[in-house]
Amino acid sequence: MERKSRSDQIESLLEEMPEFVSVFIYNFGKVDAHNTKLEYCRDIKRFLDFIVNCVPEYKKKKISVKDLTLDDLSNLDVLYINNYLTDMAENYENTTAKRRRASVASMYSYFMKAGKIRLNPMAISKRIDLPQKDVIFLTNEEQSKLLDSVRNGTGLSTAQTNYHNLYTKRDSAMILLFLDTGLRVSELVSTDMDDFDLASGSVVVTRKGGDTQTVYFSNECSGYLLDYFTTQKAKFNLKQTRNFPAFTALSGERIGVRAVERLVKKYVRAALPDSSNVDKITPHKLRSSFAMSFYEATDHDILKLQKKLNHKSLNTTNIYAEAAKTDMKETRNVLEGLR
Repeated sequence: MERKSRSDQIESLLEEMPEFVSVFIYNFGKVDAHNTKLEYCRDIKRFLDFIVNCVPEYKKKKISVKDLTLDDLSNLDVLYINNYLTDMAENYENTTAKRRRASVASMYSYFMKAGKIRLNPMAISKRIDLPQKDVIFLTNEEQSKLLDSVRNGTGLSTAQTNYHNLYTKRDSAMILLFLDTGLRVSELVSTDMDDFDLASGSVVVTRKGGDTQTVYFSNECSGYLLDYFTTQKAKFNLKQTRNFPAFTALSGERIGVRAVERLVKKYVRAALPDSSNVDKITPHKLRSSFAMSFYEATDHDILKLQKKLNHKSLNTTNIYAEAAKTDMKETRNVLEGLR
């Protein structure tokens, strides 16, 4: 039996639900990728199934999911929402339960802001908190060792060293950019060459959620990027750089997330073979490394760090610290010289 595509699965689920769910799925700004749409559909379907099967008023009337209205959502007693969330928390991993709550809460919030529902009982429902995780990051000394491995091939095997010169400029610029900005790997690989303004030390990136933001990096990073981009322009005879990927494979195709994860793992193992965290360092941990260094270098300015990391909630940033607000651009060179 042929497996349904993501889009077909989404359509099948939407056909089982009220029309207002389709309105939400196709208009809510944060629901973009097919995988994300599918997760939202599954989470909302599970919640609506709970309403018709477990809330006495609807169970007694044998109302189908398809017949539910926005008024039904608005008028739902928060007691039943809390019962649903309790069941989620007791029977699923915290991350799964939290995501399912967030999907439904986003739908409620969307229709509340649009003036389509009168009340939002989800807003006063119970929260699902995730246990605090240890922050894994590279110290400034470990970052220096990592950059030495990237720039000079220190610690690489003979076979790896034979190919190192093919990637040195790209990888040096890329790893330093990670450590200088705290960009997510998906944000970094999606940049094009003309998104960068090396004179001002900035790059326009599409953030998680679809917003664009100007992110600043150091003069040192600008130098590495200039060297890499100059080589790329000559290699591919680029007359203009519009829509040309900033970071590519040797063929000129945009480098993928998995490839970046593999190269980070390679250099970390070469640079820090004796570290207990050697196999835990990923591109996202380079983001954590940036956060910890930046937090320390800015006298614990948590609001500045929140902006740098593009966190929507200060609670997310609070794993690193607590402090006060100032301008981002003034800090673009703050980490230069620490490594």
